[in-house]
Amino acid sequence: MSKTTINGWPVIKDGNSPTLKLFTIPGTKRKMRLRKDVGPYLVAFASEYHKLIAPIDRGTFDDWAWAPVRTGRASSRISDHCGGVAIDLNATKEGSQSKSNTFWVRHPVKARRMRRLLKKYRLLEWGGDYKRFWDPMHLVIKRPNVAQVKAEMKALGITPSGRIRNP
Repeated sequence: MSKTTINGWPVIKDGNSPTLKLFTIPGTKRKMRLRKDVGPYLVAFASEYHKLIAPIDRGTFDDWAWAPVRTGRASSRISDHCGGVAIDLNATKEGSQSKSNTFWVRHPVKARRMRRLLKKYRLLEWGGDYKRFWDPMHLVIKRPNVAQVKAEMKALGITPSGRIRNP
């Protein structure tokens, strides 16, 4: 029986797995290792987040994607990062599980922009909507349905590199 993540994605154990690809977020020099078949969806979102919400390529490197399974965590569930379908953006600025650390969430214009982006990228789950363990830096593709993600990428004009055709 293979292990799956919180949202049911298969765990990718090795960072050199052919299932993963290293993407450059358009408009930045930041790179993220993600599932190659659905990674462009996350990369396109990150690019728009960078332009509309908060820059992700300045200061500390605090933007993360795929991660190996770690033991000894507080949760017994496996993070979606281990499936290459989750990203954290501006972790040192947005923080995890504390509303006191957030920068843009309290800014009305940027908060509205985020809501619009989340409507556009409707397959994403945002940690800022979590009731327990609020996590505004975290975004994940909700369900393991590659065909649905690919259909959304086509509808949004997202290229295999994560660029958006005719934004």
